[in-house]
Amino acid sequence: MLALLLSPLVSCASQSPKPISDPVLPDSAPASAPVVTDQVTRRQVNFAYLSDQRITQAFSGEWKVVKTPVWVQYTRGSGDVFDLSLRAVRGNADFQALTQPSLTGEIVIAWKSKENGQSGQTSWPVSLNMYQVSGTTAPHQTSGPDARSETWTPPAAQSSTQDYIVTYKTRAARDTGVLAYTRQALRAAPSVLSIQVSAAPPADPLGARSAMVHGLSQADVGATRRDPDVLSVEPNAELHLQSNEMSPLQAPLEPSDQYYPNQWAMRLLGYPAVWRDMATTPYQHPVVVAVLDTGVRYDHPDLAGVLLRGVDGAIDLIPREKSDDDNGVDSDPTDPSFLGRTMGSHGTHVAGIIAARWGTFTPPCAGCSSSGVVGASYTAPVKILPIRIIDATGTTTIAETVNGIRYAAGLPITVGGSTFTNSTPAQILNLSLGSLMSAETAAPLCDAIAEVRKKGVLAFVAAGNFGTSTVNYPAGCPDAVAVASVTLSKSGAPEHSSFSSAYPQVQLSAPGGAGSSSAAFNGSLLNGTPFPDDIMSTNWDYSKNLPNYSGMSGTSQATPQVAALAALMLSKGVTTNAEDTLARLDATATDLGQPGRDNQFGYGMIDPVAALGAPAISAHEGIQVYADDGHTYGALMNGNTFVSYLPEGSYTLVYGTDTNGNSTYGEKGEAHTAKRFVLGLENPDVKLGFLNH
Repeated sequence: MLALLLSPLVSCASQSPKPISDPVLPDSAPASAPVVTDQVTRRQVNFAYLSDQRITQAFSGEWKVVKTPVWVQYTRGSGDVFDLSLRAVRGNADFQALTQPSLTGEIVIAWKSKENGQSGQTSWPVSLNMYQVSGTTAPHQTSGPDARSETWTPPAAQSSTQDYIVTYKTRAARDTGVLAYTRQALRAAPSVLSIQVSAAPPADPLGARSAMVHGLSQADVGATRRDPDVLSVEPNAELHLQSNEMSPLQAPLEPSDQYYPNQWAMRLLGYPAVWRDMATTPYQHPVVVAVLDTGVRYDHPDLAGVLLRGVDGAIDLIPREKSDDDNGVDSDPTDPSFLGRTMGSHGTHVAGIIAARWGTFTPPCAGCSSSGVVGASYTAPVKILPIRIIDATGTTTIAETVNGIRYAAGLPITVGGSTFTNSTPAQILNLSLGSLMSAETAAPLCDAIAEVRKKGVLAFVAAGNFGTSTVNYPAGCPDAVAVASVTLSKSGAPEHSSFSSAYPQVQLSAPGGAGSSSAAFNGSLLNGTPFPDDIMSTNWDYSKNLPNYSGMSGTSQATPQVAALAALMLSKGVTTNAEDTLARLDATATDLGQPGRDNQFGYGMIDPVAALGAPAISAHEGIQVYADDGHTYGALMNGNTFVSYLPEGSYTLVYGTDTNGNSTYGEKGEAHTAKRFVLGLENPDVKLGFLNH
């Protein structure tokens, strides 16, 4: 069976630390203190830059660890002695701790002696050094001319002599003038060797009719300007090519819909710049995105006008024998309501990410929202073709999925002896579903995706929420575009979602959330409570039979982000076919994690601003540090110097400009420099020196 790819709450299993030789650890008790036998001895644990410690002592009785810092894992040894292995995991430290060069805490051991019956608790102070990288960046411009263009600056206050450019009427006049200035300099100099310290002004030819005259006095300026062969005498003013070259910044365009502040993914992808582009540039080509899912709620007011109906090809392909709407295959892909249903409408959630409408509408009930959320498509003529292949329990079959893929692309299918052909073929397919199966089992899925690819249809498929390297299908099919999930790191930059599967077929990634309600780094509030890093979109409350909104996490939510961007590229006309669209998505993606394509991110997180050529809306500079393991960290700035405290690992530090306002620096088309480095016991403190871009 294939299932929806909503995120389970996945936690990483801890590795057991490898035993090492006993460390020399001082006892905190004074040397003169009486010795009390058979108790867990107090000691100070200082990892320094190490990651593992093993502590043993003679002890007969019961003991347990009752407290450790979050960054310390432990494993008990076997046998009757006290044997405790400790592992420091710097990456588990909370965000505030990662702003310090070292971590401190305590380990508390509760014990009861078998030998003498004594019991107690022993506290061990524990400390750990963070690894660090540091350097200096180019000074930021904070004043002066437009920082985004090449401009003349006013000349500085003039001294008694200054360099001037003299422009003559002809080349011959220029040559005569240069010769005159040279002779003047020679007459004033005691020797040719001392000409550079002479007060007389030497001159150098400059271009066809000009000469650079060095150290010209104000009296000489007046005399030169009176020369009938001279056109002009002007200071050699400075030109400044500043932070980067681009047009003046445009204002971001952001909606006022009620839950837009919770849609952190739209801002992470730079959509305020894309929507500004839509306000001035035609996105005029109609595009159909087929959402192969649980069906949709046509009565959701935030989806009014964007969902194609049965007359336009929408269809329910779930056969009567397993139908939960009592209709079987028909032209109504409504996600049905029935007694006792509690699960929301997954297909409605996916559709809203792509195309939820902007602005207000009549609220469907007292207390219901009158504006809701927004989809990526804004004013672009992007329509959703609902194709219902998943039942209300969240499952479908290979046969139903194959029929849905082929039908969406306009190929005829036969179900129950009847033939169906879609009257409105889609250019883009969204499949937020999948399952772990063999390539042999998945062959019909892969054949269907290959068949529609030949017709110029792109199938974007959720990579899976299993948090492993096992291939998920149909995402693993050669012609599918597998989409992984990113969420926000503690520093607010994109990083790999822990639940997102990682394998060689992953091609792109997009925001899909954290998969845990405890992760709330986007800074928004919902009803006064921090909103987690979930993807907010349209949904349905089946207990009340009313439209609502909710956050979900998973590669199910990441996939429609990519499908929406592909649709916008075709709508604007920056690409015209499937191959060009996919190539541009790959080429403009933001490289995260390991440099180049990798199993966690594919070619990287999609960048709508770069893919669509949207205008710049910001010009901030900053630093992000991308770990090869998929995590992302920030840096502490003090003027132009920076430092970042990190776990051991391999990293890429990017210092760059943010032109799309998403607080991710140095994406495609943004000025940046990148440095690779490795931190660990042999390289605990890396200095990158001066960085410029």
